[in-house]
Amino acid sequence: MTSDPDPAERSATAAHIEPTGSTLHDDRDGLLGADALRPVSATLIRARYVASIVAYVIWVLMIAGAIVVAVLTGWWWMAAIGVLPLLILLQSLAFTPRRVRAIGYLDAEEDLTIASGIMFRSVHTIPYGRVQSVKIDEGPVDRRYGLAKLTVSTAADGSTVVLPGLPKQEAERLRALLTDRGISTMAAL
Repeated sequence: MTSDPDPAERSATAAHIEPTGSTLHDDRDGLLGADALRPVSATLIRARYVASIVAYVIWVLMIAGAIVVAVLTGWWWMAAIGVLPLLILLQSLAFTPRRVRAIGYLDAEEDLTIASGIMFRSVHTIPYGRVQSVKIDEGPVDRRYGLAKLTVSTAADGSTVVLPGLPKQEAERLRALLTDRGISTMAAL
């Protein structure tokens, strides 16, 4: 017989853990699993804007092209074609901060929970014993802002969960935690 707590007791204990670190202010009432999650770094908002500069330039060029063609040809409906890239550009600029605030994680005693998404909320709970590999990635923009991306692969169905926007030290701490607890969980079996 093991001394592990009942799963209902474990989830009740995990729900009362207070998140630490920098917080992003947002109304989290409607987000599944957001009650005890730690937010990712607020610097991820700026990093995502910088990483999207090329796409923003392309959208602006498409809008300008549609307007120029409409003026030169006199076909007013050509300018209307520029509305779609304009809407895509505006929604990207407006919703990026909200998308980043919807990402969170919680490293509980027996599992790691990662949640993301606004309209389509996704919450992944990964038991430490199922962790196959943990990888830290940094792109040039991430490196510039001191961020890293943690990728966790599980043994269950070969699925992979990515947690972007972590400060480098936090990503290293989580990697060490996942590998240590994974090894100790597998050794206990």
